[in-house]
Amino acid sequence: MSYPNLHYYVDADKYGEAYKSLKNLPLYKYQEELHNFISKNKGTVLDSHCKYCEYNIGDKNDGGSELRKLCEGICNILQNFDDIKSISIGISEDKWCPYMNWWIYNYVLSIPNYNNYISNFYLALTFICQSPKNQLKKCKFENYSIDEINFNKKKILNEFTEIYDDIKNKIYYEKNLNVQAYCKHIKENFRYYNTVKVNCTNEISCAYFNELSNFKNKIRELSNLNNILDKCNYRKTPCENVSNIDDDVPCLKKKGNPFLLLILDDDPEGIVNILLNVLIIFVPILAIFLILFKFTPLGRTLTKSKREKMSTAHTQKKENIREYMDNYAAYVDSEMKKRMSLAYHAA
Repeated sequence: MSYPNLHYYVDADKYGEAYKSLKNLPLYKYQEELHNFISKNKGTVLDSHCKYCEYNIGDKNDGGSELRKLCEGICNILQNFDDIKSISIGISEDKWCPYMNWWIYNYVLSIPNYNNYISNFYLALTFICQSPKNQLKKCKFENYSIDEINFNKKKILNEFTEIYDDIKNKIYYEKNLNVQAYCKHIKENFRYYNTVKVNCTNEISCAYFNELSNFKNKIRELSNLNNILDKCNYRKTPCENVSNIDDDVPCLKKKGNPFLLLILDDDPEGIVNILLNVLIIFVPILAIFLILFKFTPLGRTLTKSKREKMSTAHTQKKENIREYMDNYAAYVDSEMKKRMSLAYHAA
C-alpha cells in the first residue's frame, strides 16, 4: 500500500516525481508510519484489552485473520501513540484521529471479504479504546459504511483539501527544484474534482458531496489561485465534457508552445527522458565515427588528406604573401625612380 496513491492521474504511469515529492508531506508520512508500525510490531506481547480483537473478529480464514491483525496493530498503535507523534511532525492535535480514521478504512477495503467482519472489527476498536493505556483517548473510530469506489472519491478530495496549504507553501516559499511535481498534483486534482462532480448534485444521493463542497471552498477561501497559476506557469481552461461555472474550480493547462506541450506536457521528467533517448541514439553513432576516424585505414586516409590540404593551404598562403610583398616592393621601386627622374629634369 503506497502513501499517497495517485492511481487517478490521467497518465497513471507518469506520477513518479509527484509521488517522490508528496510522500514527504506530513499527512502521508503519518500514514506511512501507521502502516509501518503495524508491520514492525507483529509478535509483540499485547495488552489484555487487545484481546477483544480476537474475541470479536474470531474467524482465522477468509479475511478475518487480516482484520484481526489490523485490529491488534491499531491497539498497539494507541498504546504507543506518543512514539508516533514524536516522529510525525507537522500535524495539528485535532488531525491525529481523523487522519487515522481515513487510513484505517482504506486499509480495511484492501482486505478480501472485509464485509463479513467489518461490524465486529469496529466493535472491537470501541473496546480497545477503553484501555487505560490508550494514549489517544479522544479518538472515536468511524465505519464509513460505503463501497470502495465512493470512498476513494471521498478520500482523494479530502486529502487534497488537507494538503493544499502544504503544497502552496512548497510552491511559494521554498527554493524547490521539484515545484512542477506539486503543480502537476494541483492540476490533476482540479481535473478530478470536475470529473466526479458531474454526478454529485446533493448530499442525499452523493456520498462525497461534503468533500466536494470542502474542496471548492478551500480553493475559494484562499483567493490566491492566480498567484499559484503564475508560479506553476498554468492558465485556466475549459474542462472536457463539463460546463464550468465562473466561481467554480477551473481546469488548468500549461502555458507555452503547443507543440512542445504536446511532447512534454507538464511532466518534469519528460525533457530529461527525451534528452536521454536522443543521447542513446546519437552517442553510439558518434562513437562509431570516432573509431572509424582514428583506428581504421579509412580514418588514417582522411586524416592524411586533411593534413595535406591544411599543408597545401598553408603553403599557398605563404606564396600569396611573398608574391604580394614582391609586387609591393616593385611598385615602391618604380615610384621612387619616377620621382627621381622628375626631380632631375626639373633641375
